[in-house]
Amino acid sequence: MTSEFERDLASSRQALDAARVELLPVVVALSDADLGRARRGGWTAGRVLEHLIQSEWLYARLVTHLRGQTATGEVPSGAPPTVTAATQRLEASRRALLDALDGVDEESFYRLGVVGHEEYSIFSVLENTANHDREHAEQLQAILTSA
Repeated sequence: MTSEFERDLASSRQALDAARVELLPVVVALSDADLGRARRGGWTAGRVLEHLIQSEWLYARLVTHLRGQTATGEVPSGAPPTVTAATQRLEASRRALLDALDGVDEESFYRLGVVGHEEYSIFSVLENTANHDREHAEQLQAILTSA
């Protein structure tokens, strides 16, 4: 294991943690009634949360695939009915991603794999996941502040 790999893995995990720390206060600031709110022409807050949760489950499955393993279980569907359910589902999706990452080796971490018409490495998936949390934290904040 190289120091570059250790550094990249640690910084990826820190970025995941930091992005989630930005997202969660926005989520818990929502009321259950806010889950039905949307900006004109956009998703409801509940749909944004559904998308975040499903995407993270898919990222976990992608990490598993890139490691040459078989993913099990189903990706949950449907918008969370409450803010509490949303936070629980976000916790479960993050746990699934971290479980998929557990024990990753250096070769798997950096190896590009083709999925559909795209190429990913585990490293790039983790970057995407952190960016995804940040992007949708901003979207949820915009929904909260819209008239």
